[in-house]
Amino acid sequence: MSSNFFQKPENALKRSDELISVGQKSSALDVLEAVIKSKRHRQWTPILEDILKKFLGLCTESRQPRRAKEGLIQYRGIAQNASAGPESILKVVTSFIGDGEKSVREAEERAGLGADAVANLQDLEAEETPETMMISVLTGDLSDTGRADRDNYVQWLRFLWESYRTCLEVLKNNPKLEELYADTAKKTFSFCVNYKRKVEFRRLKDLLKTHLNVAQLNHMVTPNSDASLRLRVEIRAEQLNAATKLELWQLAFESAEELHNVISHPANRKSFKSKVMMNYYDKISQVFWVSENYLFHACAMQRIFHLTERQLMREVVKGDLTREKAQGQLQTLASKLLLGAISVPLPPQKQLEVDFDPEKDKQQRMATLVGHSSVPQRKAILADMVARNITSLVFPQLAELYRLLEQDFDPLSLGEKVKPALAFVESNPELLKYLQPLKKMVLIKLVQQLSQVYVTMRISDFARLADFMSLHDSEKVIVEAVAKQQASVRLDHKNGTLNLGDKGLDSESRRSQLTNLAKGLQGTLDLIHQDKQQARAQKAEAFKQLADSLEDERKMMTMRRQQIEERKEMVEREMLLKTMEDERRRRLEDEERRKAEEARKEEDKKRREEARAQQEREERELAEKKRLKEQVEALKAEEKKGKGKASAQPEVKAAVEDMDDDELKNMDKNALIKAKREQEEKLKREAEERILQQVQKLDHLERARRENERPLLGQVFTEQKEQDKVRWEVESQQFMTNHKKKYEEDVEVKKVLVRMLADKGKFEIEVRKRREMDYQRELTEHREKTRKEKERRKKEREEREKREREEEEKRAAEEEEKRRQQEADRKKREEERARLDAIAEKQRQREMEIEAKLGGGARAAPAGDAPRDSGMMRGGDRDGPRGESRWGGGGGGDR
Repeated sequence: MSSNFFQKPENALKRSDELISVGQKSSALDVLEAVIKSKRHRQWTPILEDILKKFLGLCTESRQPRRAKEGLIQYRGIAQNASAGPESILKVVTSFIGDGEKSVREAEERAGLGADAVANLQDLEAEETPETMMISVLTGDLSDTGRADRDNYVQWLRFLWESYRTCLEVLKNNPKLEELYADTAKKTFSFCVNYKRKVEFRRLKDLLKTHLNVAQLNHMVTPNSDASLRLRVEIRAEQLNAATKLELWQLAFESAEELHNVISHPANRKSFKSKVMMNYYDKISQVFWVSENYLFHACAMQRIFHLTERQLMREVVKGDLTREKAQGQLQTLASKLLLGAISVPLPPQKQLEVDFDPEKDKQQRMATLVGHSSVPQRKAILADMVARNITSLVFPQLAELYRLLEQDFDPLSLGEKVKPALAFVESNPELLKYLQPLKKMVLIKLVQQLSQVYVTMRISDFARLADFMSLHDSEKVIVEAVAKQQASVRLDHKNGTLNLGDKGLDSESRRSQLTNLAKGLQGTLDLIHQDKQQARAQKAEAFKQLADSLEDERKMMTMRRQQIEERKEMVEREMLLKTMEDERRRRLEDEERRKAEEARKEEDKKRREEARAQQEREERELAEKKRLKEQVEALKAEEKKGKGKASAQPEVKAAVEDMDDDELKNMDKNALIKAKREQEEKLKREAEERILQQVQKLDHLERARRENERPLLGQVFTEQKEQDKVRWEVESQQFMTNHKKKYEEDVEVKKVLVRMLADKGKFEIEVRKRREMDYQRELTEHREKTRKEKERRKKEREEREKREREEEEKRAAEEEEKRRQQEADRKKREEERARLDAIAEKQRQREMEIEAKLGGGARAAPAGDAPRDSGMMRGGDRDGPRGESRWGGGGGGDR
């Protein structure tokens, strides 16, 4: 079995291609995995990207997500710090997910199934159930190809889900890969929506939340950057859309909370696009509507209307949209807002004061989601609609609905007046969902108005007044209203009556009847005694003043509310920033203390290791000395044993024998080594002498043995010759007998086989034809395979030659640059040498002139000065060529 170690990654890639070409994909996968996990290839190169793509492709073909995950994690550690690493990771992950999606599409087409075929599959991560195992056993003949294709389709879906999770785990908490992380999360959401995977969506949501919490805890990402906030908003918005499409309303509410937390982050100093906010409020309105929380649904619709109104006004100002089309879009939204606000349940007639209300915190959370600092009220929503004149923008069929339910008091004709509006709502598909809540609200309003006029009413008369709803449904609505304390009424089926109002003596309505009657009579008297024209003028003036000041008051209240909200947000932001700063300072202090403690521990550890190493060295030295001592004593004992007596030893050896461990520590180790070497040499010489004596003795014995056996060898040879002759005659006679018998048997066999000669020819021809056909087929296959191999090798050779040519050109350019640099340096050195030579030449010429002058004076000197002249000649010998005196030979001494 060959090793998977490769010095160069290119060789591993070539080896994997060769293994794939012969069908050994598993071995190729092992080769590539060994390269990816090898510690020798921890520096990123482009070839590693090709290796990982090939590795992930093989993992996809064999459906091995775990090995793919390990390979991606290893590659992330290699490439994330390189300059081109993030781009390479983007290519690798995109290719990996693309291969998985392509395989799923192919399996889906092969099975002829759609996304709905696996909607009933509970969990993609679940193992095979007993039911599926029984089905596979019962249909073990594989004749049910449809079931096999479906199983293959499910397996590929499971692999694609694991691939998405793997990529998210690999890309998490890396600022350089946030874009790719967001795109992968969006693709995973699309996968859950397309294949209706509710269980997987829940796991995906928990996984993304865990990643975010870990990143914030460990400060792995920069949550204050605009790019990070934008990507987080996109991920949570896509998560909210997917949750609503899958009708997972609880998860949709949690996703809306997460998205709101991201949008309202203190570091977010810019408002998001109205498209994002529109989508957010649209989805949260659906969640509130499904949960029958009509109050916050109306608040969300109110936000949608305001955002749409501003956007349409901008488009009208730019000229992109006509005012008529804008009014048409606002008409539908205004109608939805009106119906949603009217559908909000009425508050209880009696509010109970309690110290702790768990619903209040829950409602406060939901109010925050729709942009309210406190829990809104039904009256406030309707009052805001009237103040903004939204009731005038609704459909004409719904224009009177607000006035009939909220302003007028006409219980006997209320049911007839709202029938056209109910019919219009029922006929409009966009408004149809508001029909039942609207009917309930009309019925409750009718009961409340009737309770102010009547005490008892026949059920038949009430059914005639509320004929827009069946009597059975009406009774259910009345019971719910009484339970919620929205009305005071009792159903008496025994007498067939409807008892309206509270019968208690302290009833609030009874106590207010006389007050209301007095106010009505006083108003009547004032009208009788006053001039009608004057009263009408005063009333008109009052309304005019009210109309003039109403808009200013509303603007001031709105401005004041905005200022309060901004101040609260600023205070909260400052507190949060202060908390974050304190937390950062505390972490820095903890980090400094931790580093100081680690440095102290490291110093102690280093000191202990040095002491331990010193002790170990001393112990090894002592053990080595003891071993040498024992060896010397052993060699001494062996020498005594060989000689049979004790011999005198040198004084150093005697000292070594009598030495104990304490004295051994202070002794030189070289003395022990020398004593051991001398003892070994002595034993070796004695052994060689004993071997030489044994060789001489053996030689004498062998010579005597050969002299004694020489007369016996002739006699043995003669006897052996006679025996060989007799044996040869017997064997020759036996061979001739057996050969004759074998010949007769072969003749008989030939007579039998002659009859098969014709059949043998035919069979031989058939075999030759069959083998010729096999040969031609194999030859064709071999030629085709050879042609492909030649093309592949040619392509590889061309690529290799191209790389080598480029490398050679690069190397030649570098060498040429190096040569030019060397040439410049050489010229520079030559110039410097020439300059120095010129200076030296001038110096020599000056010295020669001085010496010439001195030489003339020396020739004129007396003979008594010869020793001094000779000394000068010896001193000048080192300047003359070949040791000649510069004073002789021509008088000038020129060099």
